[in-house]
Amino acid sequence: MAYQSFGAVDMASFFFPPQPGSHSVHGGDQFLGGGGGSACSHGGSYDGVGASERGGRRDERKERRLASNRESARRSRMRRRRQLDELSSAVAELRAANHRLAVELNRAAGRHAQLARENARLAEEACALRERLRRGDGDGDGVAGEGSGVEATLAPKN
Repeated sequence: MAYQSFGAVDMASFFFPPQPGSHSVHGGDQFLGGGGGSACSHGGSYDGVGASERGGRRDERKERRLASNRESARRSRMRRRRQLDELSSAVAELRAANHRLAVELNRAAGRHAQLARENARLAEEACALRERLRRGDGDGDGVAGEGSGVEATLAPKN
């Protein structure tokens, strides 16, 4: 698009001013002045639009582009900030959940250890009672089934 604003004749006339007595491409108009290279009488362009007008349009487009880029950058920063806030709140929620789960796990582990100790104690007690039944030791009098009642419940039924 930038190449369309300058034609080949326009560029040539910009870099090489016409010599006195030469003919212009546009019916006698000389781009860089009428009489031997003096100041341009109509803005230095063959399309009737002055250089200051073209420059003004370019500046206006540049300003619009810069404003658009600034707005886009602002939206991008806001989007990143919003994403960062969302991630930060997710981290906080996950840390709180992790803490709750760790507390719950510790309680469960403590309860498991307590139950394991009780289970081991009961297993030892059951083993001791079976051994007493096998030997026939009741309450020390040698009669099975006449003791505290625990042996009677463990004794095999006929």
